[in-house]
Amino acid sequence: MVLNRLTNWLKRRRQLARSWQHVRYLALDLETSGLNPKTDSLLAMAWIEITPPLLNYRSARYYLAGQRDTDLKQSPVVHGLRQQHFADPVDPAEALAELAEVLNGAVLVCHHVQLDWQFLQAAARHHHISLQPLALFDTLQFDARRLRKQQHHIQRGSLTLASCRQRYQLPDYQAHHAFDDAVGCGELFLAQAYHFAGRATVSAAEIIRQSRRP
Repeated sequence: MVLNRLTNWLKRRRQLARSWQHVRYLALDLETSGLNPKTDSLLAMAWIEITPPLLNYRSARYYLAGQRDTDLKQSPVVHGLRQQHFADPVDPAEALAELAEVLNGAVLVCHHVQLDWQFLQAAARHHHISLQPLALFDTLQFDARRLRKQQHHIQRGSLTLASCRQRYQLPDYQAHHAFDDAVGCGELFLAQAYHFAGRATVSAAEIIRQSRRP
């Protein structure tokens, strides 16, 4: 067991030491009924693979999960999802199994990755599925680090996905839909990475470090 863990750690370390452009990424977004992974439910998820400098739209997936009416907090609309959208849901276990396959060996990219990762882990444990991303990248924390270097106070609302995209002159998009947010997050990641790396050869590990809290 210890030897397997060490072998896997060394393998990940070698992969992350490569140029960030030679690593595969997976931009993902979730829609949930709340912010607590222990009590709230996963309503929808979407992802798209990134092989810099491109987003692979053939890889894109969007799944709705079956939920009870009470999971919608008695509200007819949650993040733009209405109750009729759950009439023909996908089995969460099937969606998570597919995610586990594509996530293996890829860096998971989210806007506020820790929250999404907690929901994914809770759902995966429930269905006895193992998710093993190469690493986690947080587009929100990447820009938070950048703003802290420029100013003492970060204004409220300046770290939303839409606000971060504006700083890189990315086009407006339809927010609060899992698929649109996954694509928006993937585009933002590429803009952030190219802005940071420029023409220099930068490792995936160094890019990822920029998305962690200092």
